[in-house]
Amino acid sequence: GLYAVDAVNGEIIWHAVVADEPVPWYSGTPLVTKDAVFLPVASQEVGLAMNPFYGCCTTSGGMAAFDIATGKKLWYLPTIEAAAHVTGSHWGFVQEHGPSGAAVWGAPSYDAERDWLFFGTGQNFTHPATDTSDSIFAVEAKTGKVVWRRQFRKDDVYTAACNIKALNHPNCAEPTGPDVDFGAPTMLLHTKSHRQLLVGGQKSADVHAMDPDTGTPVWTQKLGRGGIIGGVHWGMAANEALGLLYVPISDKEVKGFPAPGTPRPGLYALDVETGAQRWSYTRESRCADEECVYGLSSAIIAANDVVVTGSIDGFLEVFAAGTGERLWSYDAW
Repeated sequence: GLYAVDAVNGEIIWHAVVADEPVPWYSGTPLVTKDAVFLPVASQEVGLAMNPFYGCCTTSGGMAAFDIATGKKLWYLPTIEAAAHVTGSHWGFVQEHGPSGAAVWGAPSYDAERDWLFFGTGQNFTHPATDTSDSIFAVEAKTGKVVWRRQFRKDDVYTAACNIKALNHPNCAEPTGPDVDFGAPTMLLHTKSHRQLLVGGQKSADVHAMDPDTGTPVWTQKLGRGGIIGGVHWGMAANEALGLLYVPISDKEVKGFPAPGTPRPGLYALDVETGAQRWSYTRESRCADEECVYGLSSAIIAANDVVVTGSIDGFLEVFAAGTGERLWSYDAW
């Protein structure tokens, strides 16, 4: 759930949960404004589906708003409006349901002037697929009313059941999608020409810049092959003074799950205005084992004139923000 804690003595002031969903999963960081706390809502069903006796799936992702002083729920916006219904069965007694999914994994962005929230969604868990999965939402912060929504990948249907036995698990949807969520938080950035852009990084390894007022794409840059562990996995960073967006690419392959294309893990610096690549950094993995393959899955940090990354193969590395020169590296293996 969501807790408000007294910073002086640690006492719990209030505790809230999203009762609208039976098995919510709170992955994204809550966003706090003057009057409200906004909580992204994912679903445990993406993992529960690995149990073949589980009747997958009935839940939706969403965004919830709570009063900052009391914890009272102000509104809840599910990313799928239609209630799930029985769509079939397997083994004669395990019911299958849909639509479901479109989880919200990452923290939202907030624009105080518009009083809008922006956030991305993940794939559907079951068919029928909806037009709200793999999408960017803009909603009114006071009401939760959708202002606009733009989908970047249709018919992406996947759960963790698809990683078992080469996609033959009964809870793996057919046809199966590539699982290319917007898992990383969206970003509101200003260009050097003072234009504001909304940026979203996708597990397909695509980075999209949009007009915040309409969701109209301004530019898209594909930096890798993407896949179920990214592409862009958990978070980008930016240096507006330099006009640069920093994009970590994981591109790690999951054994038994198809990932066509050539992996391009590394750190990429893009021009915020145009999406053009300014510099990049990549290197070989320290070994061939799956556990220590090189790639940037975790969120990165941009501070002053440096960019800080942590790689899957255990290195903490710091780069010069303007040039991509590696300043130092620490082996944390």
